[in-house]
Amino acid sequence: MRVLRAREPLCDVDLSRYKEETSLKQRLLAEAHSYYFHGGEATMIAQWDVLELVATNLAQNYPDHFQLHCEGDAWRWKNALAGVMTAFHFGDSASLPCEPLDWIGRQVQEDLVLLSADTSATFAGGQLCFANGWAISDRLGKAFLEVHHHTPQTTMPSVEAGGRFLQMLKEGHTYWRMSWNFKLSDQMDMTTKHKPAYKADFAWRAPKLTADEVGDAVFIRIERQTFTRLPRSQGLLFGIHTYNSSVAEEATDPRRARFILQVVQGAPRDVKDYKAITPIESSLIRFLEVRASG
Repeated sequence: MRVLRAREPLCDVDLSRYKEETSLKQRLLAEAHSYYFHGGEATMIAQWDVLELVATNLAQNYPDHFQLHCEGDAWRWKNALAGVMTAFHFGDSASLPCEPLDWIGRQVQEDLVLLSADTSATFAGGQLCFANGWAISDRLGKAFLEVHHHTPQTTMPSVEAGGRFLQMLKEGHTYWRMSWNFKLSDQMDMTTKHKPAYKADFAWRAPKLTADEVGDAVFIRIERQTFTRLPRSQGLLFGIHTYNSSVAEEATDPRRARFILQVVQGAPRDVKDYKAITPIESSLIRFLEVRASG
């Protein structure tokens, strides 16, 4: 976990996938809005906090693509990437086409999740389209530590430290970390409802993968996770930007292949089991050893 530097963006704009991923968000929200978004009046102050934070940061870090003009409560927003211009009154939800967090969430590739201001950091709402094995409804009303009770024992000290960190997080700084998994799919929406189909596919395909096949079949799913204390509500914004690339693509560079190999070999057994590496481990290691040797 480290602090986000002044010129590092809160929300990362990956131009190569921006239109594809924000369009996918729009489709998912149109198909099952209440599954991917939870807000309501109880979260409204935090939602406006998030809108201001994200819109301001985008305009500062990507001025060629996003512009924000404010005259008191009268705000004008331009998203050149999406071809969208919106005029609204800050604090007036009726002036937007949907709730504030839902609206600004459609402008970014990140999932945006709200945690409560109290010491438990309870999941309070958010827009969550690209989660890995969970959905916003799964965690509503649950504390940060509660939702991590299945975490491997070897990583529990870091989870507990993360809980203490969230309690002490002060306004004015954003912190970030990386999380990783190996998946037999590059599907962005891996929320709870897709678990049964994915588990069945994994159980069928994983044991059969050879070292020649594993590079193209297995994807590294990386999450850039950010944590920010919100100014008015004092709640927390948990941002998640998901990136997918095949192991073969990542391991093109022998140095990169060696790094991935070291991560796989060095992971404790319970972590390998938790991240479902074990069924593909031997094939994955053989593939990476060849790539690492150049």
